[in-house]
Amino acid sequence: MKVPCRRVSEGTATGKVALSTAALSFLGEIDPATGKVDNSASELHGQTVTDRVLTFPQARGSTVGPYVIYGAGKRGVGPKAMVVQEADAIVASAAVIARLPCVDGIDIDLFRQGEEVTVNATEAFVEFPHVKASPVVTSFLQDDKGRVLLLKRSKKVGSFQERWAGVSGYLEGKPPREQALREIQEETGLTESEVKLVREAPPIYTRHENEIFVVHPFLFKVRDPKVKLDWEHTEYEWVEPAEIGKRPTVPKLDKVWGALSAPVTATATAPGA
Repeated sequence: MKVPCRRVSEGTATGKVALSTAALSFLGEIDPATGKVDNSASELHGQTVTDRVLTFPQARGSTVGPYVIYGAGKRGVGPKAMVVQEADAIVASAAVIARLPCVDGIDIDLFRQGEEVTVNATEAFVEFPHVKASPVVTSFLQDDKGRVLLLKRSKKVGSFQERWAGVSGYLEGKPPREQALREIQEETGLTESEVKLVREAPPIYTRHENEIFVVHPFLFKVRDPKVKLDWEHTEYEWVEPAEIGKRPTVPKLDKVWGALSAPVTATATAPGA
């Protein structure tokens, strides 16, 4: 499957992921002579980035760092591409002068160590050839007091049992908004006339094993918060939005809420070429 992202430096490359969940400093942590990583906080400590898709949350350290990546590339021990959750001028400069395909704006939680991916920075996507895409909808219902509805998944559902969630379900050949309304009626008993769409957000991507869920988020207002559960859930609560991140929920539920509650801003531009 393909996950969209932002282009930092154009180009396309396929390789195995070298993943660090810790920020990296190119200068002093990546040896330009060998490509080895010296960062005890990183999963890549003692390993090489040679011919890998170097994946990390962000860069730190000196602005001289880009020349380390350039030097490693000239010696044939540099990475094939870079994927960064949030690129800055250091990353952009390194990618441009080393002529590396580079993207950002993608959650590094989607990546697995040693997994093969294709970084297409020219068309701004990363392809996961061995991962299944599962489109789903997740709706938050909000009452007049600002509280949101959380549902506790039963032991009868196929995944994330006994986790808290919004109103969710797989897309079944319908447009996302239509599917969201259908799930609301099935899981809460509330009809289309009893809810009002307030906002929808671009998809959120979250991974479980070899499956990436493409979550289409929706926010609805309800006038009457009376809920009638079906077999998929055992209980429900109307809670303050801050409570979402404090509970054992399905993956990225707080991020789905954040996408719906965040103020609308102008589209950011990538820091690179």
